[in-house]
Amino acid sequence: MNVLLFDLEHGSQTLGSKDRIKDIFNLPVLSPGDWGQFQNTMASLYKQQKITQVIKIGDTEIEEESTKVVPKNGTKIDAVVLDTFSELSKKYVREISDKNGRMQLQNWGQLKNKLDGCLEFITRVPGIVVCLCHSRIQTMDDGNKVVPYIDGSSKEDVSKWFDFVFYTKTVPGPDNKGRKYVWVTKRDEKYDHAKDRTNLLPQEIPQDYSIVLDAAKERGWEDVRILIIGPPGSGKTYSLSTLIKEKTSENDNDQ
Repeated sequence: MNVLLFDLEHGSQTLGSKDRIKDIFNLPVLSPGDWGQFQNTMASLYKQQKITQVIKIGDTEIEEESTKVVPKNGTKIDAVVLDTFSELSKKYVREISDKNGRMQLQNWGQLKNKLDGCLEFITRVPGIVVCLCHSRIQTMDDGNKVVPYIDGSSKEDVSKWFDFVFYTKTVPGPDNKGRKYVWVTKRDEKYDHAKDRTNLLPQEIPQDYSIVLDAAKERGWEDVRILIIGPPGSGKTYSLSTLIKEKTSENDNDQ
């Protein structure tokens, strides 16, 4: 499998050196320095292509047009990973902020449109798309809620773009020795973005992408979109090694 990792905040060192990651993922790690560089890289790798599909309803044929994102120049990429979308959003904020680091009122709408457009494009990339996102705690009248750390209002509906939205969680290991790193897959009042469109996964699972990809395969999906939300040090980057079954030993994500 060819995995393209965008390391936007130097978190890839969790997986090892860049040479080791290239050996595991079959592609080099990319670290765009700003929003424009990221956009240019994606435009170099993919293009939008209009397609027309004929759908029959009884004896009636309906022509349905759509725009598909396809690789350029025969590029072979099986999975695209953004580590993290939180930092990517901040890179755009820096571009539209004034010299004092403040945004004008009209810029917030611009930010929303830009981030939504980016998510729409990314989640139409063929194959597997994984977005990692930092989290923060939001205090509500009925308790604390874990929310995506994304600037602007995109954080309110970011989950709509993804098939799986998981929250990282650490729990005590057997006999209270060590820690186990798991994903919360089902929504509750604390994790209200969490979802599993296959409805095949239990409430909590090990941080192992093979479990998720097997569920998608069982449902017959060709493309899989995954959003992982959690604080630093909760396994978001480390778990990426489980995307490659054949090159990693059995991993229950104990750290």
